Amino acid sequence: MKKLKISMLALVFAVGIGGAFVQKIQAAPKALDTVYSWNSGEFSGTVLEARDHYECPQGINVTCARGTAPNQQPVTIKKP
Repeated sequence: MKKLKISMLALVFAVGIGGAFVQKIQAAPKALDTVYSWNSGEFSGTVLEARDHYECPQGINVTCARGTAPNQQPVTIKKP
């Protein structure tokens, strides 16, 4: 019975680690994601990275970051 509990605990631990690893990979920027220069070069990254960096949830009221990239339209992130 004790071996079964230890085996189950090890399995749960392995699944948790695997899930965290997959989530980290999915959140990483992809090769095709556009990288912008935010607020005149203060920060460089994708739209999602800029939202995290400037703590900007999606919204429509107050501009919190503007990004530009070669051959792309400028992007503005707004705060509610």
